[in-house]
Amino acid sequence: MIFRLPVIFALILFLGNFSASCQWTKKQAKHWQKEMNTSFKSDKTSPLKEYHRIKFKRLPFFRINKKFAINASWVRCSDSSWFEMETTTNRRPIYRKFAKLSFYHKGEEYSLTAFQPQKMYKKKGYENYLFVPFGDATNGHKSYGGGRYVEIDFRNADFLLIDFNKSYNPYCAYSNRYSCPKVPFENILNITINAGVKYDADKFY
Repeated sequence: MIFRLPVIFALILFLGNFSASCQWTKKQAKHWQKEMNTSFKSDKTSPLKEYHRIKFKRLPFFRINKKFAINASWVRCSDSSWFEMETTTNRRPIYRKFAKLSFYHKGEEYSLTAFQPQKMYKKKGYENYLFVPFGDATNGHKSYGGGRYVEIDFRNADFLLIDFNKSYNPYCAYSNRYSCPKVPFENILNITINAGVKYDADKFY
């Protein structure tokens, strides 16, 4: 049986931080970490196998770093047709490319595509939810080899906040019960994002 809680979990965390704008505070990132730990401890929301959940104390995080809370410029994607996104199983959730996000890191420009899930975009409270799966140079040793996720609160403004301090590993990193979207090639970054949740397969899998 394939569980689909990663999507629900993502929305809960997003809704809890919905008031965030392009103004970043360390307090917001700390609160998000606390919510993550609470969710992983809960027998209702944790992706961990039972014997791992019982022993669970806290997730390993990179140190919160303001430089990884980035205000990105954006443009709407010209091709916004709905498509089936590839996952780690044969499940194919429906998304569309919503916006191309552009930002600078150490003087170099990078871009990410933000996706909108068909199941949620008309639901009250989720109209501004965007999903950004991404890969970076930490994958496979400091973070999950399959990449990580970060969520965007879309506002019709000049810049959108990408807070990599709130990036997390897909639930597939913790159990094979889950079906998780794969990171598209266009969202693999040739940089090191030392922010968000780390990963230790020996502890969780």
